[in-house]
Amino acid sequence: MSEISMRPAEFADRENVYNWLARSDATVEMMGPPTFPDHPVPGFAGFCADYDEEAFAPEGCFRIFVIRIDGEDAGVIQYWRQEQAAELDIWIGDRRHWGSGIGSGVLKQAARMLRDEGVETLVIRPSARNERAVAAYRKAGFEDYDPAVHNLPRKFVEEGRDYEDAVTLAWRL
Repeated sequence: MSEISMRPAEFADRENVYNWLARSDATVEMMGPPTFPDHPVPGFAGFCADYDEEAFAPEGCFRIFVIRIDGEDAGVIQYWRQEQAAELDIWIGDRRHWGSGIGSGVLKQAARMLRDEGVETLVIRPSARNERAVAAYRKAGFEDYDPAVHNLPRKFVEEGRDYEDAVTLAWRL
């Protein structure tokens, strides 16, 4: 079994964060043609506009963590907090790490950390076309969003979707 951990990302990690997202063998499963023509792969300059020095701040409502697998930096988990909820995004930038429970493991670590910070509900919104990710999130503890069960800010349900076919999954901690 692999040792899974996460560490706060630093501004010096920005190029690696970009590469895991936009230049890895996993990119085609998350964005860009042929499966995601509606969600193009960002260029580095566009990425840097969104992920400026402030994005790598050591505290705040938006945080980025580097996923470490057996001591090797291998991907990212990030969150946006609002009220008692947090929206997560995760990418592991190398397919050799897929299918071994690493994503579920890091999601559970992040859930414990966020619960300790007062977060009650997590949300993640992958594309329905990314069936592998949807299944992995459900296996980790997420379920289909139900407003009667999950208390989420409107922003996390209706706004800022990366994909037109986003599946809103929630996890009550």
